[in-house]
Amino acid sequence: MRFIDHMIEPTKLLLVWQPSDERYRTRYTVAEINRVGDDSTLTYLVNTPDFIEANKLREFNFLDSLFGERTNTRENALDTFMSRLPPRTRGDFSEYLENFRIKPDATFSDFALLAYTGAKLPTDGFSVINPFEDVEKEYEFLLEITGFRYNQQNNPIEIGAEASFLPSFYEERAEDAITIIINEQKAGYVTRALIPTVQQLIKQNRIKSAYVEKMNGSRDRPAAYLYVSVAAMK
Repeated sequence: MRFIDHMIEPTKLLLVWQPSDERYRTRYTVAEINRVGDDSTLTYLVNTPDFIEANKLREFNFLDSLFGERTNTRENALDTFMSRLPPRTRGDFSEYLENFRIKPDATFSDFALLAYTGAKLPTDGFSVINPFEDVEKEYEFLLEITGFRYNQQNNPIEIGAEASFLPSFYEERAEDAITIIINEQKAGYVTRALIPTVQQLIKQNRIKSAYVEKMNGSRDRPAAYLYVSVAAMK
């Protein structure tokens, strides 16, 4: 088990949403969560293509009940997101942290906890992503292989397998993509919200290594995650 040795205290996170309907596999970036002291604000990205597309889907309507009116910036939003995580006082909190490869004795803010756990629930399709914007220090993070379940039958992988990143193009959406290669075959993709970051890391030659760190999920929905090590900016 590889633990994250260099945690980053973020200043901005992204709220992404994926509908449960199998016809729509896109993960839409619909809001920014910005750190303000010990709290945060939630700003909906209402004029972006992602938000406009997501807003066409009926399932997206319950955004309002979860995070508030979708046309505004919401102040003091941290408690809403922290309610999606187990409390630090819970007896198995250390095991919870280990699932995200966070050391039980690590020191970090609640905002960073959101960043490294994703605050994802199985009931609504929302999760939080750390974009690692403008981070010049050394760091590590877990990266879910998007689309893994559609490729794993043709490319069975094991824990510890090395991965690489191949800039590519997603024809269906006519946009940039980054393919994750394992065993010389496609295992899936980098999630859309992190494509700009990983593109920059590739250009800067800062990705030291990437290995399959954990696999979970169900038989019908298997999931796989990479442990990615990033070098400091030279």
